[in-house]
Amino acid sequence: MTKYLTIYTTAELICLISAVVCLLNAKALQWRLLIPFLLITCLIEIGAIPLKSVYKANPIPSNSSAWMYNILLLLQMGVFTFMFYNLIGKYLAGKFLIVTGFSVLLLLYIYELFTNVSGIFNYNATTYAAMSVVFVVYSLYYYYVLLKNEEYAELKYMSEFWWVTGTLFFFFGTTAVNLFYTQLSKTYPADKLYLVYISDVLIVILYGCWSYAFICKRWITSNK
Repeated sequence: MTKYLTIYTTAELICLISAVVCLLNAKALQWRLLIPFLLITCLIEIGAIPLKSVYKANPIPSNSSAWMYNILLLLQMGVFTFMFYNLIGKYLAGKFLIVTGFSVLLLLYIYELFTNVSGIFNYNATTYAAMSVVFVVYSLYYYYVLLKNEEYAELKYMSEFWWVTGTLFFFFGTTAVNLFYTQLSKTYPADKLYLVYISDVLIVILYGCWSYAFICKRWITSNK
């Protein structure tokens, strides 16, 4: 049982519980949609754990969990894009960013899926890297719009701000690790565990900010 309770799965489960408690009665569809998204994410993360042992014993593509993460990748593209569309899509530049970004990601996903030798059994790493960059750009544009807005906003209670903050930290950190992976790997060639620690910190930041965002959303909803 303990092998299923990793930092990743524990953070995701806590965030899922927070989402169910706080977002079940949310009026906005984009927030309620995060509940099934987090549920599927948890199921995939937990379901992929036993496959790691199978793949280690017989490392063939069909024994890997890559196909599960390719499904999750497509869901991430859709859910995050829908969320950002509701945050910045009302602005002309934001709408252009969203439409262009999603179109590029979808085309890249399809291209990579059909050009990989093992198809869906080989993870679309290039699509994920591109998606990380796109979501960082979306997040920065949201901050730009927020700064340009003359209306007063109390950030500590602003659910959208904390959702975007968690997303930005996670995908910016992921992008940085991907870009400098070779250099980071050479730092301690005999021990790459510190790279795992970086990923653990990023996932805790992501789901910690999201959980707080859900709490803010529930507080705002219940007081309206």
